Amino acid sequence: MPGSESLPCPFALRLTDGPVSGHWALTAVAGADAGCSLVFYGSVRETGRQGVVTHLYYEAYAPMVTTELQAIAEEIQAEFDVLRIAIEHSVGTVPLGQYSVAVAIAAAHRKQVFAACARLMEELKMRVPIWKKEMYRDGSEWLGRGS
Repeated sequence: MPGSESLPCPFALRLTDGPVSGHWALTAVAGADAGCSLVFYGSVRETGRQGVVTHLYYEAYAPMVTTELQAIAEEIQAEFDVLRIAIEHSVGTVPLGQYSVAVAIAAAHRKQVFAACARLMEELKMRVPIWKKEMYRDGSEWLGRGS
């Protein structure tokens, strides 16, 4: 029967060793019911808190990451009435110019995906146990929480 095909799960979450591509996240939210999909990429830039960055290194407490990302996705879906959310975050080394996080959100209309993505990233940075090291050209490093 047309239009009855199974739609993807409302939440897709994963940690990836090294950079993320974003393709997985976008594919995870695709569906004929969506009027728009937005993909946000967080990339590694060369200017850090304390100097010129060569790369980032991420560590995560995976069991709690999954639980917290699921809770955040549920909150975002309820508040912004979005259809599906996919979140992919790096662990390990991410070089300059590569992506450390990809968030894809599908909704019936564009307005809610922009607001939902902004809120989701704020919540991710505050609540999810992912730590990053900014590795600098001079060999020093900075360790902090959030991406």
